[in-house]
Amino acid sequence: MNTTADRLADLAGLLQDRTPEGRRGLLACVTELYVSGADNCTEATAEAFGALLSDLADLAGPEAQRELATAISELRFPPHRLIDYLLRQPGWVAAPFLARTQIFDEAALMSLVDTHGEFHAAGIAQRQGLSSALVRKILTTNGDAALIALAENHDAPLQRADFETLKAAAPALPHLLAALAHRQDLPADVAVTLMWHTGPYHGKQGLHHALAVTPETLSLALEASAAIGLKTGKPAKHPEEAASYAVQKHARHELKEPLLIRLLRDGDMDRFYACLDKLAGIDRATAEAIMAEPSGYALMIACRAARFARSTFSTLTRLIDSGQARSSTHTFELMTAFETTHDAAAEQLLGFWEVLLAGAEMAEPHETREAV
Repeated sequence: MNTTADRLADLAGLLQDRTPEGRRGLLACVTELYVSGADNCTEATAEAFGALLSDLADLAGPEAQRELATAISELRFPPHRLIDYLLRQPGWVAAPFLARTQIFDEAALMSLVDTHGEFHAAGIAQRQGLSSALVRKILTTNGDAALIALAENHDAPLQRADFETLKAAAPALPHLLAALAHRQDLPADVAVTLMWHTGPYHGKQGLHHALAVTPETLSLALEASAAIGLKTGKPAKHPEEAASYAVQKHARHELKEPLLIRLLRDGDMDRFYACLDKLAGIDRATAEAIMAEPSGYALMIACRAARFARSTFSTLTRLIDSGQARSSTHTFELMTAFETTHDAAAEQLLGFWEVLLAGAEMAEPHETREAV
C-alpha cells in the first residue's frame, strides 16, 4: 500500500511529465492523496483540493475526468467546486458520480434532470433506491441513454405505464431491447408479446419470458393495462372468397399442411390465413402478427400448438425468410426450440396471443384447443 510519503515522492516526477499519460497520472495521484484523507480535511483544505483537481482534470481529458468522478462518488462531503465542475462535464463523464453520490436529495436530483437533460439523467437512472416519481421524471427526458439506463437498473421501480414507454422506444434501440428482455419484472402482457418488440436477436429470451406467464398473472396484467387505457386487439375477418375456399378444402379433406405451404409459396395470403384458421384455429389477426414477428419463435409456437410436423415449420420459416439472411445458429436454435417445447405450453401461449392480439376471451387453465 502506498503511503502519503510515497505519493508525494511520485508527485515530483509526475510534475515534470507533460505527456497525456503524465497528466493523467498526476490527476490520479492528487486524487488519491485527497480521497485518502478527505474525512480529516477542513472545509478550506477540501475546497483547495477541489480547485486543484478541477484544474488538473481539465488537462487530463475526459477519461481521467470520469475516473475522478468515480473516485469521489463515495465521499460524504466532496468539495463544492469539484461537484460543480463534474456537473458541467458531459453526462457520461459525470455518470459514476451521479449514480452513487448521496449528497443530493430527491428534489436536487429532479432539478438536475431539468437542468442538465437526458445524459445526466442517464447517470441518475443508475442509482439504487430510485422513487417512482424520479423514474417518471427521467422518462420525461425521452433520451435514449436515460431509457436504457433505467431498463438496465433492475432496482428501478418501473410501473405498468413505464414499461409501455420503454416498449414503444425499444424497437429502434437494440440495447434497450436487450435490457427489457433480461428484466424479471415485466408485466405479463408485455412479456407475452415481448418477441414482437425485441426482434430476432432477443427472440429466445422473449420466448422464455412468455412461456413463464400464467393465466392468472396475465389476467391481472390485463386489468392493470385496462386501468390506464390500454386495449387488446380486435379480430379480423377473412374475405368471403378465401373463407369459402377453406370450407371447400376442409369438406374435401384437402385441408392439410402441404396446402398451407403451397399457398404461402404462391403468395396467396388471404387463402393462406383462411386455411390456417380452419386447420389450426388461429384467427387472422393473430396469424398476421405471428407471421410478421421477426425472430421466428412466434411461428414456432403456432406450429407446435397446431401439431404441425417439423418439416412444415422448417419450410414455412424458409418461405417467410425469403430474401433475408438467418444465421445457421439461429436456425438451429429455432429447430431445437420446436422439438423441446411442450404442446400444452405452446397451446397456452398461442391462446394468450389471441387474447392480446385479437380480443379473444381468456380460456380457463384446464381448457385445450379443440381439434378442427
